[in-house]
Amino acid sequence: MSAGAAPVSSPLLLAVLGHPVAHSLSPTMHEAALAAAGLPGRYIACDVEPAGLAEALRGLRALGFAGCNVTVPLKEAAARLASVRSAEVERTGSANTLALEPDGGLRADTTDGRGLLAALREEAGFEAVGRRVVVLGAGGAARGIAGALSAAGAREVAVANRTLARAQALATALGDRVRPLALEMDALAPALATADLLVQATTVGMGTDALAVPAAALEALPPAAIVCDIVYAPPETALMRAARRAGHPVVGGLGMLAWQAALAWELWFQRTGPVAVLREAAERALAARTAAAEGGMH
Repeated sequence: MSAGAAPVSSPLLLAVLGHPVAHSLSPTMHEAALAAAGLPGRYIACDVEPAGLAEALRGLRALGFAGCNVTVPLKEAAARLASVRSAEVERTGSANTLALEPDGGLRADTTDGRGLLAALREEAGFEAVGRRVVVLGAGGAARGIAGALSAAGAREVAVANRTLARAQALATALGDRVRPLALEMDALAPALATADLLVQATTVGMGTDALAVPAAALEALPPAAIVCDIVYAPPETALMRAARRAGHPVVGGLGMLAWQAALAWELWFQRTGPVAVLREAAERALAARTAAAEGGMH
């Protein structure tokens, strides 16, 4: 363990909470990372509805868990329950990583946005400074992403959501660089026409061929604009395929998934998790699921 890292009890207990959560790759990823780091422990998935989050966290603490990740639809509730929030959580109102402190405290951070920025930098050489971005969605992940892009110096982050009031609330929380839009082509087209990056940050496309926006939205983008879909299952979504056909550079959700997991380790262990191990574990798990699904069709 690196200098300054917190002591780790043995065995270490961690979890991911969500609803639904059976599809989560986090247990496979984090257990592979723990093994690679020589940390004995278990990481499990727990299906928790928003109304039961506080009770679930009390249960984890009673059982000796060190912390957890939270996913859809718990990220905003997790931020509200925390006793100590990172600056990003304070700004975005969303948390995806919690540390259960021995003194009863609950520390919260969000690694979604920083995870996406790291993946975009690694896979597409994208830096946010001075760029214009359109983000689809205003849920927990989108909040973290919009906050990170704004903090990293994006010139403008247009947040488009079906419920405009949620996009407006997020823009109010994040400041002048974030602009709310209705998720409809008349409102989207002008923002898309000058965008350097389009981020699909909803669950649309997870396990389906659905598109979060009409295919015409891609035609409105400049040719060099990057299209990123944070959905990781399937690894190439319908939006990504359409973007490739239109000639756009494409970034999928696996890189963000691995990086947000690696950055969660900074809250738990004061060091970054092994990104390559986390990504490889996710890729193996997805390949196994695909093979199993195809086998079941025969």
